[in-house]
Amino acid sequence: HPVMLGFVNGLAVSMTLNQIALFREGGKFLSLFSGSGFSAYSLVVYRCCKVSPEADNGNPTELGAVLIATVVSKLFKLPVKTLADFAGKSALSGGFSALPKLGFPSVPFSFATLKVVLPYALAMAAVGGIKSLVTMELIDGMVDGKRADAKKECVAQGAGNLLSGLTGGIGGSALLGQSIINVQSGGGVSRWSGMSMALFLALGIIGGAPLLGSIPVPALAGVMLFICQSAFSWSSLRLLNKVPKLDAFVIGLVSVLTVATNGAQAVLAGTLASALGFAWKQSTTLMSSAVDEEKKKSYTLTGPLFFGSIPQFKSFFSPENDPKVVEVDFANCRVIDHSAIVAIHELAEKYKNEDKLLILRHLSNDGAMLLARLADVAPFNIQQDPSSDPIYGVPQPSAFYTNIKLS
Repeated sequence: HPVMLGFVNGLAVSMTLNQIALFREGGKFLSLFSGSGFSAYSLVVYRCCKVSPEADNGNPTELGAVLIATVVSKLFKLPVKTLADFAGKSALSGGFSALPKLGFPSVPFSFATLKVVLPYALAMAAVGGIKSLVTMELIDGMVDGKRADAKKECVAQGAGNLLSGLTGGIGGSALLGQSIINVQSGGGVSRWSGMSMALFLALGIIGGAPLLGSIPVPALAGVMLFICQSAFSWSSLRLLNKVPKLDAFVIGLVSVLTVATNGAQAVLAGTLASALGFAWKQSTTLMSSAVDEEKKKSYTLTGPLFFGSIPQFKSFFSPENDPKVVEVDFANCRVIDHSAIVAIHELAEKYKNEDKLLILRHLSNDGAMLLARLADVAPFNIQQDPSSDPIYGVPQPSAFYTNIKLS
């Protein structure tokens, strides 16, 4: 969850910076007292102001605001850039000539081409997939009802991008801003809303290109700034002093990296930071209590035993000073991974070298079988009790492990 919050916040900031760049000329912001600056800022302010809660509830107010802004700019001949000025008139020429042509890319099909394309393809696929999944998660939180299927979304996006490449297009992913507009305008999560958007966009490019080209860019920027404000998780700022420091750090890290680099690197870094932080935190929860009895010492472990807590596990025991018989009870300790199995075996070897017996109790059946496979002659004694031994895999059933070697 912190990774998702950081990604959404970073994406909102990144989109905001992109919109702000539209109001700069020659490295400076447009002056409020110039004709173009006053007109641009006025249209942005107009769009960013909600008309009323009732008007916004399930109504396409963004479309109405853009239409009104376009009419106003035409009537008063406001000196603002239009979509045609920004994209180029050739891009909005209209007609069926604007439709893409089906065909393979005009590049040589060779290993050299693959070496050039593959790194960019993997990066784009990762960014697109992550962005779509995060957008899906965000939209699921805005609406009630059936949640989206992540597998279907990824497969559909991949298939669509493959077809897009065959028509000379570029790959795409879920659009956070447009998705929020769709939900706020009453589209919900219906498949028809997305298909309708694509259909009307195609019809607009073919038959209404001049009309689209006359839309003022500041009006579209106002829509996007409003979307950025809606997408940014303002509640995460209020929770920074209330959530664990690791979660707050991950939110900030992913947000900064999303703005500075790209979403894939940001999410990867956030996931790694969360995983390492969780592993470190869990490694400190392993505890041991020891009871000295006549000619025997009993250890009772509590907490998870895995690669991160192995140093803590080893510090509990003293093979040189312990009595001839040592018993370790794993009833309250879960042996999680293969590293933990190896650590138990190595501990048993140390007791064996001291000519002492190590007794292991309340291990899971898979854990006991894996330990038995690590050596021809086991340097320990496993006492099993089917009525009280825990049941879990380590990390797969023992049938998947054959001829395990420590080296």
